[in-house]
Amino acid sequence: MNKNNDLILFDFIDSFDYNHNMIKISFSGYAGSGKTSLMNEVKKILSLKSRVETVDQLNGRNPFDSDKKSSFASQFFYMSSQINEENVRSMVPLDFLLCDQSVLDQWLYWRAKFMEKETTPRLEEKDQLLKNMFRFWIKTYDLTFIIRIDLNEYEKREFKNLLRKPDLDYIRKSDEILKSIIEEENLNVIETWNNNSIDECAHEIIRVISDYREQENSIKTTSDKF
Repeated sequence: MNKNNDLILFDFIDSFDYNHNMIKISFSGYAGSGKTSLMNEVKKILSLKSRVETVDQLNGRNPFDSDKKSSFASQFFYMSSQINEENVRSMVPLDFLLCDQSVLDQWLYWRAKFMEKETTPRLEEKDQLLKNMFRFWIKTYDLTFIIRIDLNEYEKREFKNLLRKPDLDYIRKSDEILKSIIEEENLNVIETWNNNSIDECAHEIIRVISDYREQENSIKTTSDKF
């Protein structure tokens, strides 16, 4: 493997070239934050006037042993599958592609587990490979929403679709790692607090999307004039 850390190991440039006008939006957040419900509500509103498709969360589709979920093979599966799923959905004409999680979530999980492992030259190579995939693909999202919720409110919630409520200490640890990733990679993310109703939060997200679309259309119109 090439030791140059700046080397892009994969060239996906043609694989997301299907829809130049499509806006790709990701929803990130820990289990129970409401990101899936929010994404579905946003889809419902956008679908009234636009062509919308979604990429569902990949959890539960991993063929590897659950005891080895944090292994490199497992995380490579998640990262590459995330990319492939987004590409497949992009093959038809769309206005919006909404992603329930993204490569940001896959990279965050790997980094949280990677920090617990004893580092070796081989493991560092694997880490660099996933980092290059993440750094290249994260650029393909037009908008990245991080859904947050007050942890005191979170503790009061009932989670019918989860086998168990996620550990709060793990959430806090992951949140610190997420903040460091955002700073290190200079990511432009939109933090959305889901402490109110799904309807209120979804309409706030729609407002951000509408502002972004209007701005993009304005830039395109100005560019066409020249």
